[in-house]
Amino acid sequence: MRLWQSIVLALLWALTSGAPAGAIDSDMAPPPTPADPARDDYAAGLAAFEAGDWQAVLDHMGKAIQARPWHADAYNRMGFASRKLGDYDRALRLYDKALELDPHHRGALEYLGEAYLELDRPHDAAALLERLATACQRVAHGGVDWQDSCGEWQDLKAAYDAYGDASARPTAVQ
Repeated sequence: MRLWQSIVLALLWALTSGAPAGAIDSDMAPPPTPADPARDDYAAGLAAFEAGDWQAVLDHMGKAIQARPWHADAYNRMGFASRKLGDYDRALRLYDKALELDPHHRGALEYLGEAYLELDRPHDAAALLERLATACQRVAHGGVDWQDSCGEWQDLKAAYDAYGDASARPTAVQ
């Protein structure tokens, strides 16, 4: 077999093996298949997320990433749950892991920016807002206005603006 044939076969195998694909946006990642060991835990984690059961999110998504350690969205959801439980150090580490796996993960960019605002770090949140704008522009096509179609950017922008409005208000004199 020639070298170029070996390379093509290796690339095809990598694309179809379920291995992590850093260039694939989380929104384009294929859904778990019935044979995927993380499928049930991820689904249960999503249900817990929707229900606001933050400890169950951590439990189920933790199991999902044991089976699929490259699952950026599971890390993102765990970061959100950790933040809601008040564990900001863990939340920041989990968001960072999600973004290490998928630097354009819009959910992780939004939630990390919101965490920075909650931690009174508006400059870090502003940098995330810029990164999120770039991530949203990457997937906008066909004349679609990325600002209108990117809910994550809209949500972080609203939180950032609200933070600025709140910080501009005079404090009460006692």
